Formats: sequence, structure tokens, C-alpha cells
Amino acid sequence: MKYLGATLMGLLLSAPAFAEDEAAELRESVTCFPSKNITKFVSKFQDMDADKRDVVDMVFSAKFDVNDGGVLPERIFIRDNGAEQNFTLTPDGTVPDFIKIADASEIAELCSEDPSRVGTPRGGDDLKFSLESDVQYLKNTGYHDLATLKDGLKDGKSHFKKMVPAPMRLIVPKMSHVMINYEADDAVAAFSAMKGNTSIEGLTSDQHCEQTIIEVKELEALGAEGLQVSGGPYILMPVPNKKMLEKFVQCSGEEESNENETEKE
Repeated sequence: MKYLGATLMGLLLSAPAFAEDEAAELRESVTCFPSKNITKFVSKFQDMDADKRDVVDMVFSAKFDVNDGGVLPERIFIRDNGAEQNFTLTPDGTVPDFIKIADASEIAELCSEDPSRVGTPRGGDDLKFSLESDVQYLKNTGYHDLATLKDGLKDGKSHFKKMVPAPMRLIVPKMSHVMINYEADDAVAAFSAMKGNTSIEGLTSDQHCEQTIIEVKELEALGAEGLQVSGGPYILMPVPNKKMLEKFVQCSGEEESNENETEKE
């Protein structure tokens, strides 16, 4: 589950779709569109100082979703100044090396080769490409020492500020909590404040969009040296407090409810 890839404070980028002309044109074997905006966005984070990316980093997740019962494109690639460079396209539709797009020029195009859909109308939902992004702690091995957690909060805000225009960076909120985001939807959150090998009682948590958030200052106030997380594979992310999350980040269930209310109206 990708969490903050959509919006934070209504200012973060929406995950871009694989753009196609909405007119009733028919697909050719190769479909391309200018990649300048994506390249510019992704490269912002590659250009950050190394000390801002050693604990947390902006992680991108690119994927094709097939909705027509067909097959994936044969390949996805960058066409840049006449040269073509293929990305890796896995059987589940993910593109694990999409970060390479950061090195493309301003005139480059992102292309897919899809002979199975030649002659079908463009602009439908049968094949969609999405790009999500999250600021994540780079090491999610179970134990996170306090100094690393605090460093990640500070650097995490630097990443979020990169996502918005300069005049709006002053209103990017402070990162004060960490969110535990498990890979399995049915995982049960398990965590504890630690001092050495001893668990410290009293650590509390909040919930937002069914994810657990923990205040780093509370760990410090308890005299903890770090946070232990168990319960299955997870990622840890720097986030603002619950009030800010509730104000600006809508949960998927709320989105469905709002869509239903709109349909009734």
C-alpha cells in the first residue's frame, strides 16, 4: 500500500497516468508521450545532497495495470535524441528500474510497444500506467534507533518541500511521527519502545487510514533508545501528526464514500 504518493496538504503530486489522446484515435504498435514533467520531478530528488538521502529517500513505484484481460506491453522504453533505452517490465506489471528516467533529456519521450492492442481506441482504461512516490526510511529491518528516526523526520521534510513550488514550502508541515505501513493488508501492528534489549512500557500510538503512527518525541520522553517493529514486512515513513494527516490525506474508504454521495446527488 502506497500512502503519501497522492497528496499531502493538497500540494503533493498526483500519480501521473500513462497519457493518451482522449480523441477517438486508434492505437499504433508504439505509443509515446513527452516525459519532461516526469523526468523533471524524479530528478529533483536525485539531485539532493547525499546527507539528505542516507536515512530516508523518495522511493518511486511504477506499474502497468491491465484491465481488459489482455497482456502487458512487450516493452516500455525511453526514446531520447534518437536512442532507445528499455526499462525492465516484470510479469506483474511493475517497472523496478524506472528511476533511470531521471537521466533523460528534456526532449525525451516515454514509450510503450504494445502490438496486441494495435487498432483499438486510445484513451480507455484497458491499460493504465501509474507512478507513485513515498518518502521512506531506507532500512526497515525491525529496529530503528532514536537518532536515525529523528534524522529521518528532518530530512523527510526536505523531500516533501521539494514536491511543491518554492512559495508554498513554508506551509509544508513538520514531520513529527513515523508511520508503520505493512505489506500485508491483514498484518497486525506490533511495536515497542526499547532501551538496550529491554522493552519500555507506556508507548502509545494513533491510527490513520488503518496505519499506525507513533510520535518520536514520545519515544524520547520515555527514555527509549529506539523503536522495535515486528508483525511482518513493512516500510516506515516520516509523517506529520494525526490532525494534519486527517486534514489533508483522505483514506480510501472516505474516497469511496464521497464518490457514492456524489452519485446519489
